[in-house]
Amino acid sequence: MDFKEIKGQRHYLFDSKDEFYAISGEDAAVRRNWRDGSEGEWIFTDDDHVCQILKCFKVGKNDCVRTVCGTFSRKNKKNKMLGEEGIAEHIYSFSGKKIQPKDRELSERHFLFAKYIATGDDIIEAYKKAFPRSKSDDYVKRTASSLIKTENIKKMINEEIRAILDEEGVTPKYQIRSYKQVADLAEKDTDRLRALDSLSKISGLFDSNSKKTEELTVWAGFSPEQLHSIQNGSQLKDGKAKLLGKAEKKSEEV
Repeated sequence: MDFKEIKGQRHYLFDSKDEFYAISGEDAAVRRNWRDGSEGEWIFTDDDHVCQILKCFKVGKNDCVRTVCGTFSRKNKKNKMLGEEGIAEHIYSFSGKKIQPKDRELSERHFLFAKYIATGDDIIEAYKKAFPRSKSDDYVKRTASSLIKTENIKKMINEEIRAILDEEGVTPKYQIRSYKQVADLAEKDTDRLRALDSLSKISGLFDSNSKKTEELTVWAGFSPEQLHSIQNGSQLKDGKAKLLGKAEKKSEEV
């Protein structure tokens, strides 16, 4: 048995139903499927630990439940609530992932801010929803713009978007298959090339860190016709050319 204290109240995670019944009594009700649970109900996790649903809420179209194990989407069947992983470092993390933010003081409202952005709100609207007491529009704009640049918020938004895409079936396999279909069936060469370019980047076919050397040679004292003859490899009348400067630069090919 373990517990997490939230706002002065202890919330427990029991290792088994026997441990739970020993504390709560044999008549205590425990719901088998946590996805059907209501706020305040005791539920079994997917590995038969016992905890309580602390909150039921929606994020966009997602029905979510929050427990001491974390926050989970009811819809995502791949998302397992596992008691053996223990109490979450931060119970407000979406889909039960044990995100451990470097900044331990990041509040629940910051997590809500990230979730609202992941579900399609712009940063101003997301901030107002997460911080409804903020009255000054200038303050909201300034603070939201600053918050969106932090690494913790970026990471949370990416996690939320990834979870939502998984729920909708937009997996990496689906994306690769879709690109391939475009490359195989596209009528326009431009569409086919863009799809092939995306597949090449995904597969790592081209080394993005490859280096190339660009040589810049500056010539002077020649007419356009003479420069043209040099470019074509022919010799000048006097067989000489005046080299003013030569420079090399290294550039990254992205």
